[in-house]
Amino acid sequence: MRDAAASRPDHKQEQRKRILDAAVVCFGRDGFHGASMQKICAEAGMSPGALYRYFPSKESLIAAIVEGERAERLGMFDMITKAPSVLGGMVACLRILFTERNIATARLGPEIQAEAIRNADLRKAIEPCEAETSILLADALAAAERQGEIDPALDPDLVAMMLQVVGDGLLLHHQLHPEWQLEDRLPEIEAMVRRMLSPAQPKAVPE
Repeated sequence: MRDAAASRPDHKQEQRKRILDAAVVCFGRDGFHGASMQKICAEAGMSPGALYRYFPSKESLIAAIVEGERAERLGMFDMITKAPSVLGGMVACLRILFTERNIATARLGPEIQAEAIRNADLRKAIEPCEAETSILLADALAAAERQGEIDPALDPDLVAMMLQVVGDGLLLHHQLHPEWQLEDRLPEIEAMVRRMLSPAQPKAVPE
């Protein structure tokens, strides 16, 4: 009996992961509205009753997917702060996001944001993670300012918002035009971002 009881938490975690993996597939393939709970049940190979015991709505599924990425997101920011170049660390993280293993989840970003514009429940569910990401990014940019990578006259919070907007746009463009080979363009993107954010150079004094 003790062995059976001890195995239950593992079974619950396995079931949750099975459902969330199926949800990622369905949301990525069919969009938020096209991915019905019935389709997610079919992808997960379980009954609606079993699924609803874990997740009562699609909003709760999305919130769990976003929260499930938190540890990975924190790991990335740790990598950024430890990198010799903060901006270089950010580009390295962007490269990780666009690997084949992560792109299925990354492409959900534009889909989730588009739905959150008109779905207050979904927006409320994902806002804590969005706020945490903004704070961590602003902190990393403040560190970059201290290292002389970024113009100290720039507001880290404003720059963080700008970089998030650029990142969201890149994800959307990648979905529309995968032939553009975004991963191969990252060195040029890094160079442009560095140029935009670099400290102003002192004007040469005429001789």
